[in-house]
Amino acid sequence: MARILIADSQDEDRKLLVQALSYESHLEVVDTLEEGSELVSLVGPLNVDLVILDQELPGPNPHDLVGRLRRQYRHIGIIITGSAPAIGDLRAAMQAGADDYLPKPFDPPAVSDSVEVVLRRVEDRRHEAISADAGSGPHAAKVIAVYSPQGGVGKSMLACNLAVVLARESGRPTVLVDLNLQFGDADLMLNVTPERTIAAIIQRMNQLDGDLMESFLTLHEASGLKMLAAPARPEYADTITVFVVEKVLQVLRERYTYIIIDTPSFLQDTTLTALDHSDEIVLLTALDLLALHNTKTALAMMQKLRYGTDKVKLVLNRSNADVGISPDDVEHTLEYEISAYIPSDGRVAVTSVNEGEPFVLSQPKTQIAQAIRRIAYQVMGREDDYLDEVPEGPVGPAHRGGGGFLRDMFRR
Repeated sequence: MARILIADSQDEDRKLLVQALSYESHLEVVDTLEEGSELVSLVGPLNVDLVILDQELPGPNPHDLVGRLRRQYRHIGIIITGSAPAIGDLRAAMQAGADDYLPKPFDPPAVSDSVEVVLRRVEDRRHEAISADAGSGPHAAKVIAVYSPQGGVGKSMLACNLAVVLARESGRPTVLVDLNLQFGDADLMLNVTPERTIAAIIQRMNQLDGDLMESFLTLHEASGLKMLAAPARPEYADTITVFVVEKVLQVLRERYTYIIIDTPSFLQDTTLTALDHSDEIVLLTALDLLALHNTKTALAMMQKLRYGTDKVKLVLNRSNADVGISPDDVEHTLEYEISAYIPSDGRVAVTSVNEGEPFVLSQPKTQIAQAIRRIAYQVMGREDDYLDEVPEGPVGPAHRGGGGFLRDMFRR
């Protein structure tokens, strides 16, 4: 399903475009705008594939908007519209980065033809990016392990939604590895049915390469994310050894730019292997005494393993919960800086799990979805692009506290 955003100052023209596109079942108009001030900030959260933009749109200069969109979202499709275009208008639109120009008044068949041509170009760009990454070698890859020593704090939820955002908004090949070998549930969260799991790799270890690996992966069609599922039955977990994990990550690095690992909470050899081979560890905790106690222990272990602050990023989930512990308490207690905050939104999170649709797709404008988008942009090294969209950032500490009580208690 291609997602389209229409920005046009004229109500009649917006309605004509919506009607012209409504006859195609694979097209979805996700929003319409009558001025351009919010345009760039909505493209990411709404997971837009194509923007149809009136060159007379009020607000920022439309050609400047095209340039910003092209720089920030390299693979997106952009169609400029206008009345009686002059040669200079056409040239300016193309130089800014537009894919096509549609004259007004709109002819519905011409609208459909233009959209189809541009969407094919979008797909070509994505395939070219995948091919370029596949040939760029293992140094282009980044492995991110999502870990929490405490169960029930939203680790798998974060891993799945983070992976979906990276797949959708980076334009780079992205894969999610479910390393919860006994009770992995990433397939349920993504509503996919894997034909093969990581357990099936064992019989083909000697032949495993990039092409063969693809046969073990499951596609999440809504985002383009690939997933390596956990074993279907808990007893298969013991067959996954350190060697298997190392080989899987080695092969995935050859073809994928972002490799997200959903790790189990309990530490075992395969978990430590995943952490060792990760470029970045997203360490998730919550405003919960037991979670903080276990996180402090995990941080001590990681320091002994010489994982630096550039590798271990502390993320606070349910950061706005009013439970008598503040984010300042967390930082004082753990003696570690919080890198990102995820607010509590049980309704959105639970509905997302029950329906098998990541909330970064189903509820992209919510604060919880925006918080995970920000983490994704940190992973991509593009946080400034995110801050350009949301200058204040969607989520911060709920309230600040002293931290003395917790700090003293943890010293006992």
